[in-house]
Amino acid sequence: MTADPIPTGVLARPMPGRPSALRGFGAYRPARVVENAEITDHLGITPDWVRSRTGIERRGRAAADETIVEMAFRAGTRALARAGVKADDLGSVLLATMTNIRQVPCLAPAVARELGASRAGGYDVNAACGGFSLALTAATGHIAAGHADHVLVVAAERTSDIIDAGDRGTSALFGDGAAAAVVSAADRPGFGPVVWGTEGTAEDLFTLAPDLTGSRDEHVTRPRARMRGQALYLWASTAPAPIVEEAMRAAGVSWNDVAAFVPHQANARITRALVDALRPPPHVVVADSVRHDGNTGAASIPLAIERLLSTERVRSGDLAVLMGFGVGLTWAAQVVRLP
Repeated sequence: MTADPIPTGVLARPMPGRPSALRGFGAYRPARVVENAEITDHLGITPDWVRSRTGIERRGRAAADETIVEMAFRAGTRALARAGVKADDLGSVLLATMTNIRQVPCLAPAVARELGASRAGGYDVNAACGGFSLALTAATGHIAAGHADHVLVVAAERTSDIIDAGDRGTSALFGDGAAAAVVSAADRPGFGPVVWGTEGTAEDLFTLAPDLTGSRDEHVTRPRARMRGQALYLWASTAPAPIVEEAMRAAGVSWNDVAAFVPHQANARITRALVDALRPPPHVVVADSVRHDGNTGAASIPLAIERLLSTERVRSGDLAVLMGFGVGLTWAAQVVRLP
């Protein structure tokens, strides 16, 4: 928990229409936890090598019955309980994921079914690791337009389905898990304006190969993640800093108003580089859940927020700066008020 009270700031309204705010978070982490030592021997590296380069010590690995839908359902149930919102009152269920290897159908309707959200619309958002941030923006739009009073935004990933166990560049990085947030209509804005963008010339930094075009062949190899790690690191450790600063200016806040900085939990080196560039004051808590969860793709930011709230490192009403980014490239930064 932060030691001393800090100014709460006043968020600028992000868009016309009804304002909205975060009401509650919930998380689901797989029962199985995999320490570095379990995966490094066959890669020819040591646990310390992984920890020193990524900051990751362990990650969750989903069992066969811990599907994307099941993990999303469990995280969503917990978020609804903490928000005090009934599933039947949801106007939308949005699922951010990049690991639905079936491609179709989208999985948000199945999550809504399991929750009992019988009146909710729903769809999937695939913006890779930036999916949660983009889905939050969609949720605030639904509420601003009057289409929903409450929206459940869930991010769930089974990265173990797409990583190559023999590739040290990805197998030691990624973890499985899910987290959810309830966004509800509010009297005052709980979201600052979103600052987002894309860079389509960098689409090859992280891919699945072979892709579905290979299905025309008789023999199709299962797609596995391929990452240009150094190039991705160079972008992620430098480009997001001015985007974060722009989002704070748009929201009308300074670091003195902010309690936490929550970037996508790609790895600890990227987070350290961003902190060095942004230079937040000591009272700002920097999310570091990658140490326990690994890189959980779209689920990394909500898992990090849930951990900060549950461990009381931040308080209800605090402001946090979120910086989501994913391959494509796509990104979205925003100041939010925590539930």
